[in-house]
Amino acid sequence: MKLLFFNHVGFIGGAERILLDVLASIRSHCPEIEIILIAGSAGALIDAATDLGVNVIYLPMPASMSQLGDSHLKGDWKPLKTLKTLTQVAGSANALLRYLRRLRQTIQTIEPDLIHSNGVKAHALLSLLGRLNCPVVWHIQDFYSTRPIMAKVLRTLSRSTTSAIALSDAVKRDANTVIAPVPIDVIYPAVNHHYFREESVRSHVLRIGLVATFARWKGHDIFLQAAAQVMSELKDVSIQFQIVGAPIYNTQGSQFSLAELQSRVAQLGLDQVVRFVGFQSDTASIYNHLDIVVHASTQPEPFGLVIAEAMAFGKAVIIANAGGAAELVTDQHDAIALPPGDVNALAQALIHLIQNPQKRQQLGQNARQTAIARFNSDRIGAALLQVYRDCGCVDRSLEKV
Repeated sequence: MKLLFFNHVGFIGGAERILLDVLASIRSHCPEIEIILIAGSAGALIDAATDLGVNVIYLPMPASMSQLGDSHLKGDWKPLKTLKTLTQVAGSANALLRYLRRLRQTIQTIEPDLIHSNGVKAHALLSLLGRLNCPVVWHIQDFYSTRPIMAKVLRTLSRSTTSAIALSDAVKRDANTVIAPVPIDVIYPAVNHHYFREESVRSHVLRIGLVATFARWKGHDIFLQAAAQVMSELKDVSIQFQIVGAPIYNTQGSQFSLAELQSRVAQLGLDQVVRFVGFQSDTASIYNHLDIVVHASTQPEPFGLVIAEAMAFGKAVIIANAGGAAELVTDQHDAIALPPGDVNALAQALIHLIQNPQKRQQLGQNARQTAIARFNSDRIGAALLQVYRDCGCVDRSLEKV
């Protein structure tokens, strides 16, 4: 049996880390299945997938296409930005047609038994190819209804997909408003088993981290404002605030630049207590050095992989309580859940945890137990293969699982 995965980028963000866990789970659960991945750009994903025994095909997407996106249009309607985005789409039409021809030829050469599509652009591109003579499964990792252009596109193109997988119940509810009647199964992502360990680096400096790409909705500005309030109220505590991540996407207008955030740090007088760590492929080493992990997203999170990972590492976690993130924790038991965007609430929660090490320890212990029970990787392979069977993908390698 041949399973083909399509991801429009080759770097490793949250969606790609989830994809790698999917690949590893299928490889472990059913090693005789041949797995192929088409990656639309260069990056660490290619090497990581190859290390898992996946046959990776690099099919570079034109720059004009990779920069297209409408995530910066979420929320209130922005007519000028919308017009600019539509103009960019029109300008990339020729490049799109050329890429679709190459993509179709590649898929025809592979002759897959099923295609697993990862990401909005991947879904759209595959759907534009028309009939592919095999089931197509969309892996849904975002709230589609909030994307003014892509929601309309995917509503039309979803007729070509067979089934879908959602990261959370919140994502499934949202997707049902866009791509119904496509059947959708909820499969929580897995946390890398290396994260289920107890050792941590102890330091006299208390380290508080925000681990996220530089997408504007990830709440870096909220985190920094809360940090300033903490430092104004706690004068004699050694604290370091770490920002872990980078502006890794090519989509225009949707991210902070490093210079923007550094300027904000300077304006708030936080130069001595904020450290920019940069993108880390080994995030386990980051959690190992943190005492508190903050999730500060201002928009509902589809899932919150950082939350699940930090919980698996036994860390005290503060989350913005919306979307899929709200499904992962029990407030005051294994995390602290706050209203998104509330700077004062975040600052006061941080102060409480800074001053109460026993509370940090108890939250971390409970978080680890929750993560072991809900986010272990053992369930993923069987759940995915059942979805494939339900799509009508029949193969002897699937019959025994």
